[in-house]
Amino acid sequence: MITTLIVVHVVICILLIVTVLLQFGKGAEAGAIMGGGGASQAVFSSSAKGNFMTKLTTALAIGFMVNSIILTTLKSRESRSSLFDNEAPVAAPLNSDAENLKAKPTTPPGEATAAPTATAPATTDPKPAQPVQQ
Repeated sequence: MITTLIVVHVVICILLIVTVLLQFGKGAEAGAIMGGGGASQAVFSSSAKGNFMTKLTTALAIGFMVNSIILTTLKSRESRSSLFDNEAPVAAPLNSDAENLKAKPTTPPGEATAAPTATAPATTDPKPAQPVQQ
């Protein structure tokens, strides 16, 4: 059934393209494309031409949209899998933040953590440190 709908869809697309290309602009004459014969202009006269081609284009456009919705609905019911089902998840972030998070101890919420006490480093050398020259 889906194959038939796809074939109908392609036929509607081709007919829609042809009807749009056959339509004339506001200043075009119907005799230019029909060879100038009087019998051919009777079918596509100035008022009937616009009505016939406009109605045909509208009908084909509605058929195209309805067929698109039907095809989409049938295909979405048919397949319940995704292209990304077999993809492997990303194992770790690409930066060093993950290592910092692993190193930091976590405490459960509600427990207060003791603030670290600030102690001055023990210095045995009474001389001040020399700046490093590069």
